[in-house]
Amino acid sequence: MANEPRVEWFLSKANLNPPLRLSHLTIPADQDFLHSDLPNRDKAHSLLVQTRKCSPNYKPPESQVWHHFRTRSQKAAVCNTLNWTFAKHELARAFDALLSQPMLPPTGVAQALLMQARLSSMDELWGHLHDQSLERKFRSKRLSSDIVQFETTMVGMTWLDRVVSLDNINYIHLICQLKVSQAVLDRALGIALSKSSLRAMKLLLSFGAVVLSDEETIDQHIRAGNLELIELLLSAPDSMGTGAWKECLHREILRATSGGTLSVSFLLLLLANRPELVSASLLLSTLRLENFQATAIVMAYSGSSQIFFNIRHQAFELISRYPSNTRLAFFTLLSNCELIEDSLLARKEVLEGVKARDTSLVKLLVGDGVTVDEPSQNALKWAVSQLDFEMIEILTRGSITSSPTLWSAHIPEIATEQDMSHIWAILRSVDPRRQSLAEVGMD
Repeated sequence: MANEPRVEWFLSKANLNPPLRLSHLTIPADQDFLHSDLPNRDKAHSLLVQTRKCSPNYKPPESQVWHHFRTRSQKAAVCNTLNWTFAKHELARAFDALLSQPMLPPTGVAQALLMQARLSSMDELWGHLHDQSLERKFRSKRLSSDIVQFETTMVGMTWLDRVVSLDNINYIHLICQLKVSQAVLDRALGIALSKSSLRAMKLLLSFGAVVLSDEETIDQHIRAGNLELIELLLSAPDSMGTGAWKECLHREILRATSGGTLSVSFLLLLLANRPELVSASLLLSTLRLENFQATAIVMAYSGSSQIFFNIRHQAFELISRYPSNTRLAFFTLLSNCELIEDSLLARKEVLEGVKARDTSLVKLLVGDGVTVDEPSQNALKWAVSQLDFEMIEILTRGSITSSPTLWSAHIPEIATEQDMSHIWAILRSVDPRRQSLAEVGMD
């Protein structure tokens, strides 16, 4: 879980708010599509009868050889279609024919049809469609359900593909609740993605569908600003692995690097839900883009600044090249990640800040321990030589290596006695231990 105070602080600096917490999708409850209603049962039975009669091997009861040996009541019974029982192969053919209709009947009809037999899954029924003798093999215990799964993999069950392509939510729910293989679910999700059908995607994701090789399609949605789709995918954490999200993020950064606009909304939504995507290289990417909001987001969801420790010098160097009117904001972020440390470049930044009288920047860097009187970048020397009392006061609260005697050598000749007193008063107010040194310097 993200460090909430950290998140709030960094996002507030960029005028952003944390996105709402997404609820994780769960497997929906089984639905009754009124399969027991008489009209639905009658239509399902009629479809089974029609399927049998359309079979090339079908023989009407009255034309069968042994029909002549039946009693009158037996003849009446076998000719009455209401008494017929059907094999799973016939059931599979009937369901296949139902899905081939130009307009699908009510879902209750399909459910009534599928309730005619006990099925372990829709994959099993697909196996019966392609092997008329499968039921007999099951009964003789010569075949296990593992073979059915193998058969399904080889042939490829397309019933779910069909209803997803029609965007028929009820049929999708019906087939999924009767169980389908992971491969079938995943392929159906790819179809829903290509059609931008959010309702179908949500249902498939709820049943455990996983995005396979659809990064290109998802990237198109990211470019189009379709955050609703991204929210949906993020609400099913197992639907996309870290590697897939990294690829999407890489493409977004690459577009921005090539002159496009980085989607801050996408970055915020993604990292808020997948903070493991935060990395040192991502921070450097946002800094190279000089994108303040993106940089703040990356820092907000890093959890700890430790992951940026090895790139602190690169980060400082990048920011030091920014225009003067933006550097302070970025350095403030860097400071709150504890990534500013004493270095030659940081000392140079202090000196330039003193010369430009950028008090806020100087205070920030001095507060982070940057040495202010290093010989090659001696900001304190400059402030003393200019009699800039405000800067002297700021600098003397920082990291100083030289003695006051050396500072006094840089006081300009135009300095009045009042100026001298002011300088030493600043020194005494900062560190009483330096008072004796100050008196030596004034002699």
